[in-house]
Amino acid sequence: MRVLTVLVLIVLVFASPADLNAKVFYAKEEAIRAAFPEADAIEKQTLFLTDDQKKQVETLARTQLDSNLVTMYVGRRGGKLLGYAVIDMHTVRTLPEAVMVVLSPDGRVASTLILAFYEPLDYLPPERWLKQFDQARLTPDLRVGGRIAGITGATLTARAMTESVRKVLALYQVLIAKGER
Repeated sequence: MRVLTVLVLIVLVFASPADLNAKVFYAKEEAIRAAFPEADAIEKQTLFLTDDQKKQVETLARTQLDSNLVTMYVGRRGGKLLGYAVIDMHTVRTLPEAVMVVLSPDGRVASTLILAFYEPLDYLPPERWLKQFDQARLTPDLRVGGRIAGITGATLTARAMTESVRKVLALYQVLIAKGER
């Protein structure tokens, strides 16, 4: 019993508060499979945005991109396009969050999935809140306070998630809808 108590104390002393709150919901491969459950092929595409493309995406998304490098997953079944998925990592307040935004072939949001969340779980958006993004396109009202309701006590989470969705929709417009990839 004494050994167990000592081990628990060691974990509590050396574990950071972020580690105690951290929650990984999906591994990357598991999430990609969840994005396209009926796919017989999922292609990973690594895309390098030109400076002009990056600027276009940032203007459309109304937020900054961290890099010119984008990884997009394309799901297909029998050669038929099922959609696109992008995993976005960003900081919510002081800690990271990883989300996956899945788009239908016509560029609408098919689903959003939180892969990992390192802020306190009190700030984690509920599933029903994420459903607000379903079928969304990149429009001026796709923002917190517009089409997207805020989350009481988790405003930064709501804004970060909305920015991620806007980034992925902007990437679709610049790279796919305009045929620039």
